[in-house]
Amino acid sequence: MILTPVKFLKARCLLMPFFCLLLFFAATFPVYGESRQVNIDFNDVEITVFIKYISEVTGKNFVIDNRVRGKITIVSPGAVSVDEAWDIFESVLDVHGFAAMPSGGIYKVVTQPDARTKAMHTNFGDAWLTDSDRLITQIIPLQYAEPEELRRLFAPLVSKTSVLLSYASSRMLIVTDVESNIRRILEIVKYIDVRDKGREIRILTLAHADAAELVSTLEAVFRQTRREEGRSVTEDTVKFVADKRTNTLIILASMVDLERVVPLVEKLDSALPKGRGRVHVYYLENAVSEDLAKVLQSMVGRGGAAGSTTAGGTETVVSSNVTVTSDQATNSLVIMANQGDHAVLADVINRLDIPRAMVLIEALIVEVAVSSTFGLGTEWAAGDTFSKGNADAAFGGGFSGTGGTSAWSSTLGMAKTGMLPSGFSVGVAAAPLVLKSGGREISFPNLGAVIQAFASDRNSHILATPQITTLDNREASITVGRNIPYLIRSATGDNTYNNYEYKDVGVQLKITPQISKEGLIRLDISQEVTRLLSAAGNLNELPTTLKRSIDTTVLVRDRNTVVIGGLIDDSFSESTYKVPCLGDIPGLRMLFSSRGREQEKTNLFVFITPHIIRTVEDGNRLTGDRLETINELSPTVIPLYEKNQKNKTMPPPMPMPKEPAPAESSAPETGEGEGSSDA
Repeated sequence: MILTPVKFLKARCLLMPFFCLLLFFAATFPVYGESRQVNIDFNDVEITVFIKYISEVTGKNFVIDNRVRGKITIVSPGAVSVDEAWDIFESVLDVHGFAAMPSGGIYKVVTQPDARTKAMHTNFGDAWLTDSDRLITQIIPLQYAEPEELRRLFAPLVSKTSVLLSYASSRMLIVTDVESNIRRILEIVKYIDVRDKGREIRILTLAHADAAELVSTLEAVFRQTRREEGRSVTEDTVKFVADKRTNTLIILASMVDLERVVPLVEKLDSALPKGRGRVHVYYLENAVSEDLAKVLQSMVGRGGAAGSTTAGGTETVVSSNVTVTSDQATNSLVIMANQGDHAVLADVINRLDIPRAMVLIEALIVEVAVSSTFGLGTEWAAGDTFSKGNADAAFGGGFSGTGGTSAWSSTLGMAKTGMLPSGFSVGVAAAPLVLKSGGREISFPNLGAVIQAFASDRNSHILATPQITTLDNREASITVGRNIPYLIRSATGDNTYNNYEYKDVGVQLKITPQISKEGLIRLDISQEVTRLLSAAGNLNELPTTLKRSIDTTVLVRDRNTVVIGGLIDDSFSESTYKVPCLGDIPGLRMLFSSRGREQEKTNLFVFITPHIIRTVEDGNRLTGDRLETINELSPTVIPLYEKNQKNKTMPPPMPMPKEPAPAESSAPETGEGEGSSDA
């Protein structure tokens, strides 16, 4: 039959619904296998419920024995495949003493003793085994070793409910156990069942050494021995097997080799001297235990021993089974590590636990406030004094631009004593005018005209000269000032209260020095100066403060001075005082007016000089310099201080709260033996 294109198209149209139906059933049919992910996370549920869940997930049928009872808990935060879920199911049954035995198209869930007597999967020879907990029977053929001897050897390695039989006629071992344990037994058989008629098996239980680590040590020793004797390195005349669960060492060797191996193992399996075990304590002399513990913990790797190299070629610094703990009370470190890791950590501790250099920081904080005030104008004043009876009286009047003491009285009074006010002053003081009227004489002083021009300047003053010593790379802070209360909340009524917050006003300096190998000092500086502009009249008023701060980082050599700072404030003001109307007349306005101009620039400078203290001699030298300075100032400063204290008026003491009147009591007086003491 020839299939033409037309017939092919007709056949495809007829078959298309059939293929769509097949795709529909394939999509709705449950898929079991590794591609499907399920969640297995149970908390205290009946084991029968878990078996039903596994049946729904895997699609397998189960027949459950009536003795299968109990509750299980499985912690599995992530999803697993269906095959992994089946392995977990077998492990859960093994933990609770049950097993799932295949029987045709179903699985029987029975107790393990019953499972060992029923038909189960039987494995022979070197067939591939997994790490699952499936219950199987393994037949192990032997070529050289005696079955009964191996049965006695493996008896401690299997559980009490397992079956371990030896069949001498066929030189076989029959083991019924979980698959993972049988796999371990087969690994040991590979090393024991070898061709060597003169070799024997010796089992040594270790008390102190680790079996796996001891095997590595012994193999390295005998490998070097064979190399020195000119024998092949691959020739294994002595075999070592470590059982980690029981910490047992199994040795297969000839009698001659056993005579050398057993004494060596006994020496290696001895208690380590004090300080050479896994626990080590270091009492630090200079470093801080808490800080050093963080450094050592960052060295702990994610696996491998100290000095081992990973597949990528990177060397692991310290193995992951190392713990470092700090004890702040004794400033010590407690380290749990093997000898290799301990050697690495001990070298780091010796390098870091060293005396750190110190830095003496001298600071000079100077406020340079340059202000300029200029005043020019005319002030008029008239007045005189007279006596009436036994009392003196005065009258006067005039114009003063700035108020206060008039230029007339200032100039006239100082002229009598030969003194003049600061600045340039010009004035006329003539004899008084006398007028007669009705037999009486009235005297008027002559008008004094004073033209005064003055200018004043003020320079700088030192705010603080702090000095502080700190360790290298450790922040130092010093504060000089006052604590000002701020009223932040108050209430009146039945319960009156005031809440205050105290803030520091003064000079605060924070410096962190860091010394380099070349002798340069890196200074992280944070300096703040707060000044009280207007004090509060009472606690209910808020004071006004001026705050200036500098944050910077500089480099300076030892004993050199660096200055930081700059223009902080620049203010300018101009004022004019005049007599109304008269002060606006052209040509005469200068006689009836005055004007002033004030300009102020404030600069804040910080001079810092660091001194490196590396040795005790450096510290003694700087201390001697400071004591010498104090001794030079003592003859001048101490008398001034004592004089100031003598003339200083002390404020009256604050009134103490009145104590309540003692309540009357008829209690007997305290006897001689009750709370009395001899003066």
